This record gives sequence, C-alpha cells and structure tokens, in this order.
Amino acid sequence: MKRMSSVMTVRLPKEDIKIVEQLSAAMKKDKSTTVRELVELGKIYFAIKQYKEGKISIGKAAEIAGLSISETIDLFAELKIESNITMEDYLEGLKTAEEML
Repeated sequence: MKRMSSVMTVRLPKEDIKIVEQLSAAMKKDKSTTVRELVELGKIYFAIKQYKEGKISIGKAAEIAGLSISETIDLFAELKIESNITMEDYLEGLKTAEEML
C-alpha cells in the first residue's frame, strides 16, 4: 500500500460506516486501513467497468487502478474480460513497435 501523505475528511451514510466497522472487526484491522483498502478496490472496479464499457483504454485503466499494464492484462484475463483492442489498434501498435526496433 502507498505511503500516507495527506488527510481527507469524508461524510458517509450510516450504512457505509456500519459496513466499514463490521469489515474492520472481521479483518482485525483499524477503520482507516479498511477504508483505504476499499478505496483501492473501488479504483480497480471503476477501471474495469470503464474499460468494459469501452470508455477508456487499457493504459488508462491501469493508471486508474494503480497497476502496471501487464498486471492489468493479467487481472482482465483472470476475470475473463475481453480485450477492446481492434485489429486496427493491434496493427498500429505492431507498426510502432517495428519502427522502434
């Protein structure tokens, strides 16, 4: 997990606070750690959802999720999320790679 550098105050519905408290107790972690872990998972979920809807690229999904592109590809494969890459995108990427070599 990343190093803490700043503080944010957030108002949450009572139901969400109750869930955080329940999860914290079940995982034997403090509430701050639990909230940070939920935010991390939320970023990943958001990135997956946006990618599946074709709204963002795999690179942007990786950036949002805080993962490398290869980690994101592995995660998508594990979750059986099909690639949004078109044949044209693939050929353009191949052309760029060949030019770099």
